[in-house]
Amino acid sequence: MTFLALTYYFAYNATRSSLNACELGATSTSSVSTPSEQVLVNDQTISEAPSEVYDFNFNNIPYAGYIEVIVTSTTPNTTVQISGRSIEGWSYHSGVMWVGTSGTVYFPVAPGFVSVGVGNSDPNGATITVTIIYYS
Repeated sequence: MTFLALTYYFAYNATRSSLNACELGATSTSSVSTPSEQVLVNDQTISEAPSEVYDFNFNNIPYAGYIEVIVTSTTPNTTVQISGRSIEGWSYHSGVMWVGTSGTVYFPVAPGFVSVGVGNSDPNGATITVTIIYYS
C-alpha cells in the first residue's frame, strides 16, 4: 500500500505542475512550487507504560505529501508506525520503524485520514518527545 501512496503523491504533483504551467498570463512553460509545511505536533512529551503506543490522529489531510516524525526517547526501544485511509477509501501502513533514542522518519501520505503511532517496548516504559510535520 505504500506504493499506492507514493503513486498518488507523484501523480498529484505532476498534475499540479501541469496546472501551474497553464495559468493565464504565465510567461514560462515550467513552474516551481515549494512544498507547504504544517507543524501538526510540536515537541509534545508523552510518558508511556511498557509496550504502549500513543496515537496521533489527523482526520483531514488535504493533499498528497509526506509526514516527518522527529522523536527523542529515554529508551532505545522506540518505534514509529504511520497508517492512513485515503479519501478514495484505500488504506496504507508503514510497518514498524525503529528510531531508538533519537531518530527521524519520513513517509508519504494521501489526502484523508492519517495516524502516527509512537511506541516503546522497554520493560520500564519511556518518556518520548515528538514533533510531526506535514509537507504538501
